[in-house]
Amino acid sequence: MINLESLNDRQKQAVKAGMGPVLVLAGPGSGKTKTLTYRIAYIIEKKLVHPDNILALTFTNKAAKEMRERVNKLLIRLPGSAERLTMGTFHSVCARILRKEIGRMGYGQDFVIFDTDDQQKILKEICEELRFGKNLPPSLFSALISRGKNLLQLPGDLSLDIDSRMQERVREVYVRYQDALLRQNALDFDDLLMLTVKLFESDAAVLEKYQKLYTYVLVDEYQDTNLAQYQLLRLLAVHRRLFVVGDDAQSIYGFRGSDITNILNFEKDFPECEIIKLEQNYRSTRNILAVAQKVIEMNPEQKPKTLWTENHDGEKISLIQADDEKAEGEYVAKKIVALAGGKKDEPVYEPDESQNPAGLSILDRFLLAKKKYGATMGGFIRQLPQLPKDHDSLKEYCVLYRTHAQSRAIEEALIQSGIPYQIVGGYKFYDRKEIKDMLCFLRLAQNYRDLVSLKRVLNEPPRGLGEKSYQVIRDFILEAGAKEKETDIREFRTIFSEVKLSPKQWQSAQSFFEALEEFNSFPKSSTLPELIKLIIRRMRLEQTLRDGSDKGESRWENLEELLTVAQKFRNLNWPEALTEFLQEVALLSEIDQKNEEKDAVTLMTLHSAKGLEFDTVFFVGLEEGILPHSRSLVEPKDLAEEVRLAYVGLTRARKNLFLIFARSRMSFGSRQLQTPSRILKAMPRERLQFVSGAERIFESDGEDGIVVEEMEF
Repeated sequence: MINLESLNDRQKQAVKAGMGPVLVLAGPGSGKTKTLTYRIAYIIEKKLVHPDNILALTFTNKAAKEMRERVNKLLIRLPGSAERLTMGTFHSVCARILRKEIGRMGYGQDFVIFDTDDQQKILKEICEELRFGKNLPPSLFSALISRGKNLLQLPGDLSLDIDSRMQERVREVYVRYQDALLRQNALDFDDLLMLTVKLFESDAAVLEKYQKLYTYVLVDEYQDTNLAQYQLLRLLAVHRRLFVVGDDAQSIYGFRGSDITNILNFEKDFPECEIIKLEQNYRSTRNILAVAQKVIEMNPEQKPKTLWTENHDGEKISLIQADDEKAEGEYVAKKIVALAGGKKDEPVYEPDESQNPAGLSILDRFLLAKKKYGATMGGFIRQLPQLPKDHDSLKEYCVLYRTHAQSRAIEEALIQSGIPYQIVGGYKFYDRKEIKDMLCFLRLAQNYRDLVSLKRVLNEPPRGLGEKSYQVIRDFILEAGAKEKETDIREFRTIFSEVKLSPKQWQSAQSFFEALEEFNSFPKSSTLPELIKLIIRRMRLEQTLRDGSDKGESRWENLEELLTVAQKFRNLNWPEALTEFLQEVALLSEIDQKNEEKDAVTLMTLHSAKGLEFDTVFFVGLEEGILPHSRSLVEPKDLAEEVRLAYVGLTRARKNLFLIFARSRMSFGSRQLQTPSRILKAMPRERLQFVSGAERIFESDGEDGIVVEEMEF
């Protein structure tokens, strides 16, 4: 019997709710994952739904893995039950469905999933063919096509909020792009959702099959669903047995197409629904919650919730005025050294002579900044305190910022102080050249028509096959595919001898495709690690990478690490393992790649931080134009999302929260005086402690409320 005593009254109510539609509004730190996992375990134990018939949808692989592990522990008397659940991200579940059903739509079941980089390469070729200039970059078409797909619009019915001429261009690129994907038997991320919905809408038998299979659907982070995900749920949950958990106050992915109205209108979609609010916070101190509550109250349109906690008041929130982005980074580094090194007192903070005394005019500040950033500095760098050898764990320290560009000054200060750090969303393991190359060889072993992968590794290692050779081979593959002469690489190899290349290039190309055929023909009983070793040996990758340099040795170590990752699939035969492996890699989110074992400070954007928590959080760049971002100042809905973004950042902290704004900042090569964010002014003053004149934001607006024009030095 599952023991529910560790749950509070509201959590118990959610776990034991009826089987009709249920909306759980879960504030940050209120135990939503715990509630969701107990709900799954409860309905299985009570035999309300068979595990085979449960579909649980999340937004990260990390969340899905954690939930499955928790359900396993709760159902220890029913071993194996958790493994029978269908649990994963929207994209991974849709990919699983399409592996079985996509043949009905003209694709092969061995389709590959193209990532953003692959997508950009195809669009670049299309833009070059159409002779679009620099004013119409591939990234623009990528964003607009993605928007169309999230709205479930195929090229023929594309209707975006852009001018008619641009819409025609997007439609033309979209048509060519989808054609290129089909010919290469590839899907992008958005296709996984859109094509699943289109499949269900066009094939009643397939839809009915999955409606009968998934008789109970649970959704985490419901506020982040877009139109495609919403429609997918509407189609599947025809039985109206739906349990969704979310928080409209944490809806921060509007730029990716998420639609906050999905959660705001849940009662309209399901009038009979039960609504349960989880408002007790187990994460943060009272001071942190009080500040966060005042910030989110800036948004009038929301489902009202009031977070409360039995935790103590804790330290007041520190509000710091830094002179510039360099001083901002220095403050963070000094404070981490002090806290992790066992010195709890405030680090020495020495503002430069241009620090703003109360009452200085804009002109005064301009002249002081001019003096500071003129030729008088002479490259002098202040010495920062060093992190002692014996220090507390750094895993519970996090620096949050609005944009990736803000990390540079923070990184420089951490490096000077000898503080290890990791950037979530930075240069990822799977983006390294040697790893991308191996992934392309693996994708070609599965699908030789993958032209993006072919272009990348056709001459890796060098074999005399350049751009011209690739174009000839590419055209040959496309022409052969159009004539439907080949069904697999063996048949293709019989006609490939006709390719029109010079003798030297012809021989190199034959050798390359012979290797691909060897990979594809590798005994099915073999494992994925064995296939990777074959590719390394056949393509002479070890000899190429290990060139005697430290960099070469590091690249080889990365390839060895990939072999270690592949061991996870060693119990499957390689074709099945390869499909699972490539799909998992393609669908990894930024947060899935966070190293939980590394003893380092975490640096990340606010968008990457949702779902995480840390003892100590530094929230930097709290200035107008950064947060709220300058792009959000026109539309009220965009400004509201920036407020929610700030709310998410504030509620990541358990014990200590440091809020920093800078008086000036470099932007696009010039220095600008900054205005403190309006978000700071919403905070209750009595919950704050001020550092270096930060209290000025609560003084009369005067000139501090004026947006200062750009100053060039």
